[in-house]
Amino acid sequence: MNIHEIQFFKGVDAQVIKEIENSSTMQTYEKDAVIFEKGRKADFLYILEKGNIDLRIRDKDLTICSLVEPGEVFGWSSIVEKGIYTASSICKTQTKVIKISKDKIEDIFNRYPKAAIIFYRRLGSIFSKRISKALEGTQ
Repeated sequence: MNIHEIQFFKGVDAQVIKEIENSSTMQTYEKDAVIFEKGRKADFLYILEKGNIDLRIRDKDLTICSLVEPGEVFGWSSIVEKGIYTASSICKTQTKVIKISKDKIEDIFNRYPKAAIIFYRRLGSIFSKRISKALEGTQ
């Protein structure tokens, strides 16, 4: 999967997409691997390529969201001011992700503010949907 194929990045300038692709790496995790832990410094943004990931809060007992669709973005805490992961990500299956460093994505968005606006709006929408879905499960 190329980043320009991901719905999240639709409408973003091709040059920006190229820079994001050039700044990213592909990584594979085995089932039950922890990609990042709640409370740790958030250094990377991730895009699901293939697999199934649970985002969990409160140790390992409360799943707030399961990611299964290629192109889903997670680890967004890496690009907000505090920079601490607010959940843990656990692989439910062997999982392949696109990994982008916080520093590289910030550099790109500093140079391309229009792309940053698109990105943060879409991120806000994703966050809102995930919170709503999580709250539905608690009622």
